[in-house]
Amino acid sequence: MIAKITRGERVGDIAAYLHGPGKANEHQYKRAGQTHAGGVVIASNIGVEGDTDPNRWAKDLRATQKQRPDIKKPIWQASLRAAPGDRIMSDAEWSSIAVEFMRRMGLENRPWVAVRHGDDHIHVVATRVDDEGQVWHGRNDRRQAQTVCTQLEHEHNLIHAPRRRTGAKRTVSEQREMYRKAARGDLRQPDVAPGQVSREVWESWDEDLQNVFRVTQPDRVPNYARSEREKARSVAPSWGKSQQWQARPRPRPRQYGQSHEHGYER
Repeated sequence: MIAKITRGERVGDIAAYLHGPGKANEHQYKRAGQTHAGGVVIASNIGVEGDTDPNRWAKDLRATQKQRPDIKKPIWQASLRAAPGDRIMSDAEWSSIAVEFMRRMGLENRPWVAVRHGDDHIHVVATRVDDEGQVWHGRNDRRQAQTVCTQLEHEHNLIHAPRRRTGAKRTVSEQREMYRKAARGDLRQPDVAPGQVSREVWESWDEDLQNVFRVTQPDRVPNYARSEREKARSVAPSWGKSQQWQARPRPRPRQYGQSHEHGYER
């Protein structure tokens, strides 16, 4: 099982995505033998199990996070995905995994929900602020999440998923040549701006996680992976910041007898 973590500011965005139809209507859940579009809450600590509409739980998380408006990106989200080829688990088993995962991550006392909209994965969403305004900082949360996933794999007899991509290691001479190219400017990547996720990391994610990232941290989506609409939005002027205005050139005064756009002379 693999955990992928993102953080964001607006719980409504991630809630709408998890319960929505998805980019290609791939989000589905089953109830009473029927398949429905969207997502369903299969576990929570705020009493919203079974909800297919995110309004109740989003409102609950939003109210809690408002206690600490100084905290940036208070919404914490993790997708838990079974390894390829693993068995399809029931809602009850995924629910048990979600409860234990949040307990071992130290988030059991923060408002959280687990939403399922596919056969092989779930999403857990929590606010890092508790009811008393205390903040869970989650340092090294990615490493901790993978450790917990390994434990849960053994306990639930799941296939062990590889934790990272493996590839040939660069030799010392190859690394030196890479540094020389970087010094000459040959390794510039205009399609990935500073602060954005690297191409290697972005392409290692599945489409579902990429879509979550687009919702929670749109500014960090690499330029080359943005849609035309996202690109247009990213270059729109920010009216809250000072703008660089240039004086318009003055039109030259017209001379008597000079031809004009109407094709005649005065």
